[in-house]
Amino acid sequence: MKVHKVLYGLFFLLAVVVLLLPLAGVAQGDGFYTVSQGETRVPITPLENPGTALDFYAFANTVSNTGFEEANTAVMFLYRNTVSGDLSVFVLLGGGAGTAGAVTMTLSGVPAGADWIVQDDEFDFRDTWALTPPTGNISWTWDAAKGDGMVLGPLGIDFALTLFPQFTTGITSVKFLTGSIVGPTEISLNLIDPIIIGAAQNEPPSVAFFVSPTDPRINEPITLDASGSFDPDGNIVKYEWDFNGDGLYDQATTETGDWSSDVCSSDLTVSLRATDDEGAIDRASVSVNVSDLLVNVTRTISTVQALPGSTFLVIVRIEPQMDLAGVGLHESLPIGWKIKPLENAGAAFKRSTAQWVFVDQIRANTTKVISYEVTVPESHELIATTLPVCFTITGILQSMAPGFDLPVEGDAKIEITDALNLKTAIAHLVPRIGYDTEDYIDLRLSQKIDPQQLNRALEIWQYDESVPWTQGAMINLPMMKELSAYAYTCTPVDLPLPLVPRADITAVRTISTPVPCNNILLNYYGPGGDMAGSTFTVKVEIWADQDLYGVGLEEDLPTGWKVIPIDNGGFLYKPSKTEWVFPSKVPAGTMKTIIYQVEVPQSSAIQLAASDPCYASSNDLYGLVDSALPCMEVMVTGDSGVDVSNCVSVLVAISRWDVQNDVLDITLSDKISFQQVQRAIAFWLEDEVVPSTCDQTVGYHMLKEIIAYWLTNTNICEPLPSIPDGPCDPDTSTCDG
Repeated sequence: MKVHKVLYGLFFLLAVVVLLLPLAGVAQGDGFYTVSQGETRVPITPLENPGTALDFYAFANTVSNTGFEEANTAVMFLYRNTVSGDLSVFVLLGGGAGTAGAVTMTLSGVPAGADWIVQDDEFDFRDTWALTPPTGNISWTWDAAKGDGMVLGPLGIDFALTLFPQFTTGITSVKFLTGSIVGPTEISLNLIDPIIIGAAQNEPPSVAFFVSPTDPRINEPITLDASGSFDPDGNIVKYEWDFNGDGLYDQATTETGDWSSDVCSSDLTVSLRATDDEGAIDRASVSVNVSDLLVNVTRTISTVQALPGSTFLVIVRIEPQMDLAGVGLHESLPIGWKIKPLENAGAAFKRSTAQWVFVDQIRANTTKVISYEVTVPESHELIATTLPVCFTITGILQSMAPGFDLPVEGDAKIEITDALNLKTAIAHLVPRIGYDTEDYIDLRLSQKIDPQQLNRALEIWQYDESVPWTQGAMINLPMMKELSAYAYTCTPVDLPLPLVPRADITAVRTISTPVPCNNILLNYYGPGGDMAGSTFTVKVEIWADQDLYGVGLEEDLPTGWKVIPIDNGGFLYKPSKTEWVFPSKVPAGTMKTIIYQVEVPQSSAIQLAASDPCYASSNDLYGLVDSALPCMEVMVTGDSGVDVSNCVSVLVAISRWDVQNDVLDITLSDKISFQQVQRAIAFWLEDEVVPSTCDQTVGYHMLKEIIAYWLTNTNICEPLPSIPDGPCDPDTSTCDG
């Protein structure tokens, strides 16, 4: 016998020699079954299915749904659950478009332990049910286009069940089904005589078969030897094979012969059922595990995209685990595409048909590499109306000894377009050398981004240049991070980045302003004549609990605010977008710090509210830190804004007052000195306006607050310390003192 098997889209030959007696299995003792009526006695075979009798009856909408229902017909059969081995008898009455009916049936010889498995209809008041083994009685009545029935079991292995039917109305024929559950044979019975269903004590056959080799591989013939099967009291007359483990037998035979079947799994369960001359059955199963391919043939295409007129590289690797003789490779390319062979691996090449033939034998565990360049026709020569369009390269590896046709696996699709995507373009970029040359694209290069290509991509991103062969496309921050991740994980750009768990990423911003409490003071000139009040410093610290690839920082500041990098911490900075990219891996547990200075323009419009001459506008900073691998983003936390004003509060002014020169100096400490308190008292006594405070004076309550900050040595950006209230009862305390 021969079996043609399909696995992973590949054909192989599975030779099966049936010495017509199969299987060393465990005998299930099916026995020998007959149905008798009058002088007629016919051998029968239970209908078999891997499911319960209740499930197969499929009672729904007050009728059975086995598929064997027939209008005005009584249908009977034995049913075996191949999982449990339980045997039961089915009686189906009417169904479909039949007329109404009524039937009474008396049972005798009911095996001990048998019971109703299905009562159709148990809840119909017109029906009656009685069962006390070995006897029973049923009365059915059903309406037009309906039906009735029952299932009785389990029957065991030795029984003689007699059915005495009285078909009053609605039944015009009786059939008994035998054989396969798919297309069973019908045995016609009359409407009058009792029906006897029996099982004899015929010894069943003993079935056994063996697989050789025990661990076959794809493309390797295997032999199924069933010569050990026998019938102790007769002869085996039929062998039935199930090659896909679905419980349905694909092939039946009575003698040795060749046959073929398609098998679509590498893990085979082969079963054999044998029937003797008395109808008894035995079965056995063997699991066949087929190992990996004996021959691997894979194609690698250097790019997933190409432009009309461009050239790319194709490599085909042949890796057999067995000796091959008479080997040929046939590659099929679109019409008009030109091949230039680079390496033929000792094979003869025929250009007109893109075929290679190996004259010598290819030895097991060797590798043959065939490489060739492909040039795509120009746009006007392409068999395509519009771009982009996808083309396919296919191939077949053929061997004469052993004989097989094996499709070439691996890369097959390539898109012809008028503009490459950015990842493909960078992976095939040849960076310029100096500023007097130009970048260009070579599609024969690998799909992995190397360090030189990544560095050039970073320059293109920093200076907003366009990428060649992309029709002017430019690299934005998300793409730059993705390119970095591809480069440092050595992942081909036509594949997704590796899956990694989410990381715990923290990004914290700290703002240092010249004026306390994150304040910016416009129109203030320091001792050196500089605009010292309008410049502040930002520090962003980034940390993660695992390695990060393609990390970027994007800060969003108000329009017109100027960013001056101080320390980029290894990141590359793009001034036009206020973006940073880290061009390599950020190791787990490593803190990366970016420090930059911000200049607030003196022209920043501050909408002074008429009711509040010291109004300060709040200006928020937003930032995102994200990575391409793992793909995630987090908000920058910590300090998030500054207040911009043309003046400061009285408290701030006093803490920054240069008493010696009697001027405001914002570089001084956040704590108030005794000399500053004395100057505050003078401001209070004279009702003098404090400079740079929008015409505010030191009031009574403000003076007390200034003194409290001095006495407690408290930073003016912090609240004064709280003192618990003590007892204040005049009878017990000296509050007046």
